[in-house]
Order: sequence, then structure tokens, then C-alpha cells
Amino acid sequence: MTSMGTFTSFARFLRDTGAWRPGHAHLLWRNVVHRTRNDARDYSDRDHLVAAARWLARAQDATDDGGIVGRYRLDRGWTSSYPETTGYCVPTLLALAEELDEPHWHDRARRCIEFLLGLQLPTGAFPGLEIHENRTQPSFFNTAQIVNGLVAWHRATNDWRAADAALRAGKWLTSIQDKDGAFRQAIYMGVATAYSAHATCWLAELGQHLKEPRFVEAATRHLDWVLAARDPETGFIDRMGFSADDHAARRAVTHTIAYTLSGLLLTAQIASRDDAIAHVEHAAYGIARRLELSGFLPGMLDARWKKASDWACLTGNAQMAILWMRLWQKNGDPRLVNAAFKALDHVKRAQPMEASEPALFGSIAGSDPVWGGYIKNALPNWAAKFFIDALLLKRHVAAVLEARELGARPLPVEVPTHLPPVTQRAARKLRVVLLATQKSKKAARILRACEAFGFEPAAIVLEDRPGVGGAARARQILADEGVDGLIARVAPLPDGDGGGGESGADTPGDPGAAELARTRGIPTLTARSLVDPALLQKLRDLDPDLFVCAGAGILRPALLAIPRLGTVNAHMGLLPHYRGMNVAEWAAFNGDAIGVTAHLVDAGIDTGDLLVARVVGLGDATSIAELRDAVDVAQIELLAHVLRWIWTSGTLPPRTAQSRFETRQWFGMHPELKAMLARDLARRGDLGR
Repeated sequence: MTSMGTFTSFARFLRDTGAWRPGHAHLLWRNVVHRTRNDARDYSDRDHLVAAARWLARAQDATDDGGIVGRYRLDRGWTSSYPETTGYCVPTLLALAEELDEPHWHDRARRCIEFLLGLQLPTGAFPGLEIHENRTQPSFFNTAQIVNGLVAWHRATNDWRAADAALRAGKWLTSIQDKDGAFRQAIYMGVATAYSAHATCWLAELGQHLKEPRFVEAATRHLDWVLAARDPETGFIDRMGFSADDHAARRAVTHTIAYTLSGLLLTAQIASRDDAIAHVEHAAYGIARRLELSGFLPGMLDARWKKASDWACLTGNAQMAILWMRLWQKNGDPRLVNAAFKALDHVKRAQPMEASEPALFGSIAGSDPVWGGYIKNALPNWAAKFFIDALLLKRHVAAVLEARELGARPLPVEVPTHLPPVTQRAARKLRVVLLATQKSKKAARILRACEAFGFEPAAIVLEDRPGVGGAARARQILADEGVDGLIARVAPLPDGDGGGGESGADTPGDPGAAELARTRGIPTLTARSLVDPALLQKLRDLDPDLFVCAGAGILRPALLAIPRLGTVNAHMGLLPHYRGMNVAEWAAFNGDAIGVTAHLVDAGIDTGDLLVARVVGLGDATSIAELRDAVDVAQIELLAHVLRWIWTSGTLPPRTAQSRFETRQWFGMHPELKAMLARDLARRGDLGR
């Protein structure tokens, strides 16, 4: 880009963000520097809730017609009242009145209803877009969202006017439905979409509330139209995006993805459609996996749930958190709560909690950063609405989880717990190679546990992972902790050091793998990567019988194909149901059996064939650290037990394929869930275990 082009782009950015205003400049700065400031301030969920609620109140007070302004734009300020979102803010305002015990929220909901009743068209429809853009043209989607608010108001107050308006709106909605179940009239951008499921779900709710089966039937026909475009492999549903271009590219923002799935879920629950609920669950798990793997939820996803943007859609984060928690209420899987809490953490970090301008304080931007691709450089009222809804639901979910009862369930009977007797002897000494990093101490612990049967590795592979450079670390500290955090770490920033595996705390005094090899005279092979062709060739030349995981990173197929017998690992959980991270903690959290598993390694994450498992249990553990230490000791002991069997027999024990079972992968436990577990374990100590 030329210097003139750069200047023009920068000038446009200043214009579109109002960056000359101190409050706006501060917001933009916090989108780049010290992004974890809210974490450091330790704001509670209630702090965030109240801030968002107060902002929503300001959005209503920014106009005198009783509606809620659609958004605050950084380039020009408050826009005008938005009937669609004013409608579905009514249930949120009523919930705030109860949660905060402040009657004025109920009055605000009443003002919204009065505003909406004055807008209904003779047909029963409501207008689309914001008030300053349109008052006369009907909108299918807006009308349905307003029905949601009318039903909530009627349920809370028995105001017959709301029921009558909702009934008229429902009749209009069904009148424009096509025979195949789709809606192609009075729609946004003239494109029929799957996210209309978040409109027809309110038609189903209306039918349930007024005991009008025709409305539920219409919503169910639309549900079938939406599900006809589902991908059975990934759960993606075509036409979830805003535009024809999005549909052609098979992508959508998380806002409309959540609209689609949430709408399907509500309609399916009302219509007793278990098939639709199962599909929503399938899709929701795929999206949760994307969040866990990426470390955040990308604002746009493709048909394989891979990221199609580098920005996040904060509205979509809040909506997906709601969906995951509602599914948890149905199936009890805490992995969904884990994803929901992490998605909400992102929104909380992005919420301005120290803004000098009232129009910014407590708001939720369309995107993170605020100049991202969804509602660019603006703060929409629906982002705050869904964030409030999510925090209210989170409080309920956390209370239920906090009160859960612990009590270990048994190890699944299909998992082998014993090795058979050795019936043959190895014809020669096996060539075994340990896979470790330079500083991993797991290799020393394995060798110490195997000393009794004369185990001698033929070599140790030392993965020398490249560290994170000082400049890169400085940039990350600046982004996370700001200038103050960087100054506080003015001492030299050493390169990162690799590390190894999921093993718990190393035994004090254990040497690293490199030192161990040097002192014991064990041959070593060093490489920056375990897929380095030179390393792979050297390993093939060794003609190894077995590899043993001793702290190395991810093992790729080219490496795994080398040893004659395969690669053995010890896992700090009971497979097949506890794959992945923090599995000892998750098992304890769920009240399941706690233990370790020896297994073969394949290209998946803890998906290789099972060799043997051992139940450890909570024992005397009264903290997470004690629990992990006990499981860590057990995994080394079990690995040594298996290695002795292989070393003696020259072959592998019987194997059980995991593919025959339903497996579950777990990810890093959210700090709030970990704190719940810590309190549970501490109570065991108080009660004498």
C-alpha cells in the first residue's frame, strides 16, 4: 500500500471510530493493549451484569419514544429505536426486575410494550429496521422477535392487549409462509435463511402460550425446511449466514449460527422433536470444540467449524454460551458449561468497565476488536441483551453445579484392568526409545520405576522445541497486561523452554532428559521437530521395537509408523471416557472413577488401543494438587508395569480398540469449575474424608 493509501485508510479509521474523543480513544487502546485489564480488576459477574444493564437503560433513555436505541455508533453516537430488539429485550428487562429487585426495570419493559403496540401495522405485522429508516414496511423477522416480547409481557402481567397483538402478528406470520415451510416474503436482504428458526421458535412459543396448534405446526414445518440443509457429519446447516455470498461460501457469523441452533432447540422442545434436539447438540459440540482448540470462538465459522475470521462476534459468544448452558440443563455434560464460561470470559474482558463516556461504559461491542467484521465500530443493544441473559443463566447453572453431590461411579466394565500372565519370553533384548524434551523429567522417573527388571533404553530422543523469543513475549505481555505489566517485567525475558506432557509435578532432584542421558551414557538424538526427516531416518536406522512417551509433544503418523510394536503412553485418566486435558480433575468433578490408562498412541488425541487401566480414586486428596500428584505417581507405576510385561515377553499385551466405545475428549477446566472442585475436595478434609 502506498503512503497516500496508508494515510487515507488511517484517516478513514479516525473518522469511523471518533478516535479524537478521549473515551473512544481509550476504548480503541484497550482493544490492543492490556486486554486482560478486567481480569486484573477482578470484577464479579454481578459487576458485569449491572454495568450491561445500566448501559441498556441508557440506550432506552437516549430516545423519548419508549423504545431501545439499536446501537451506539462510534462515528455518530446513538441511532434510533429498534423495534425488533426492543421486542426481545422485554423478557430481559423483566428478568432484571426480579434479579436486581428494582421495579424500574418492569416499568422499562412496560415502556417498550407501549412503544411496540403503537407500531403494529393493520396486517398484524411490525416494521423492519430502525424507526428512522422505516415505519411502514413489514418485516417477518422483526415481527417474530416482537412476538417474543409480547408473550413475555402477557405472561407476566396478563395484559390482554399484548396477547391480542401477538395473536394478530402470529396470523400474519403464518399467512406469508411458503408451502415448503420457508419464509421468502418481507425478509432481510431478500434471502431466505436458516436463522429464521429464531423467528419461528417464537411462533411456536406463541402457539404453546395461547394453545393455538396451527402456530406450532407452522414452526415445525420451518424446522423441517431448515434441517433439510443440515450436514450430518459436522452439524453445520446451510443458509445460516446473512447473505447469498455467505450461503455460497458455507459460512456464517456465530450470531446467526446461534440464532439458528437456539431457534431449532426451542421449537424442537415445544414440538417434542428429539431428532432436531440431537442435531442441535451435534452442532453445539462441534462449535465448543472449535472454541477449545482455538482458545477463543472465531466470529465467523465455515461448514467444518473452522475459523473464517480473526475477530470474535461478542453477541455470538453470549448466545452460544446460553445455548451450551441450556443443553447442559438437558444432558448434564459439564464440557458444555466449560465452553460457555470461557465464551463469556471473552465478552467480560472486552466490556468497557472504566469508560469515561456513559455511552461506552458497560457496553458490549459487535466485534472484538471493535473494528471487526460484525457491527463494525458500534455497540448494539442486542449484544448487551444476550450478555445479560447469559450471565443470569450462568448464575443459575453455577448454583446447581455447586450443590451437586460427589460419589464415585465405577470404572466401565469394558475397560481392561489387568494384564494376563506372560506366556512367552523375548528372544532378544528389545530396542526401546524414549521420546522426551531436553528438560522433561519424566524420562528419569520412568527409568527409576523400571530399574527392578533391568530396563535399558536404546536411545532417548530429545525434542528441542524453539522457545518464544523475548520480543514476541514482550508483545504478548503488552497485549495482556499493558505497559505497567511490561515495565514490571523489565528484567530480561528468557526464551520459553518447551516442557513436557500432562504429567504432574516432577520429583525434586530428578534430572532432565538431556542430563539423564549424559550421566547414564544413553545415546541421544536431538531435533527441533519430531517430524524432522533427518531424525526420522536416524530412528529408522535404529530399527526400534518400541517408543515410549516420556514428555515429548504431539506425535505424528510418520514417527508412529517406525517402531515394530508401536508407541506406549500412560494417560492421567480412565480411557475411553476421559481423553484430553485435566481428566483427573474432570473425573473428580463428575463423581466418576479416577484412574490412569496405559495405551498405544495413534494419530488422534488419546484414541489409541487400550492396554490396561488402574483405578486410583480420591484417596486422601483434599486439594487438586494432591489429587494430581496421586494420579501422576500411579501413571508412572502403571507404565512401568506395562513396560515390564513387554520387556519380558517381547510383544504387546492384548489390545482393546477404543473405536468400539463412545469416547469423550475433555479440555482445560475453567477456573470457576476448578474452584468448585477445590472446595469439594477441601470439604472432604473438613469432614475427615
